Amino acid sequence: VEKYQNQIIDILSEYTNSNIVEFGCGPGNNLFLLYKRKFKNLEGYDISINAISLAKKYSNEKKYDIKFDTLDLTKLLPDKIIENKVVFTHTCLEQLKYDMPTILQNIINGKPKLVINFEVDYDSSSSTVRGYFDSVDYQNNLVSELKELQKENKINIESIKPLSLSL
Repeated sequence: VEKYQNQIIDILSEYTNSNIVEFGCGPGNNLFLLYKRKFKNLEGYDISINAISLAKKYSNEKKYDIKFDTLDLTKLLPDKIIENKVVFTHTCLEQLKYDMPTILQNIINGKPKLVINFEVDYDSSSSTVRGYFDSVDYQNNLVSELKELQKENKINIESIKPLSLSL
């Protein structure tokens, strides 16, 4: 887990002073890790009221300056919520299989500076991982969909890097 967390921190490290938003933050674990590593201007959004409540409670107890709120990615994003910000997701989007085109368009319309997506690359994963994704009916071709958006000149893929845990 530490090796994996360090990979996330390394990838985000050049954005330490940028406004960073995590979609699908759950109870805030990634953002707490970034805050401890001196990242600033952190925001986390999740559809789960319970997860956001836990994140706010922990953040308040520790006196962390992180903004948390609920958000439904299938709806239009609030005005300027991600404009010119670094947005990242971590094992979030693949759970939203049937709303993927809407979600991707909502993110694009939000005009982020950069989107970093830590998700499973189905096509390069082991048969065990692919079997799990198929059994839970997760999105299994997000990387392919992103490549299609790039062909349509809607996004620019900077890079696709394999991380530990098949992500």
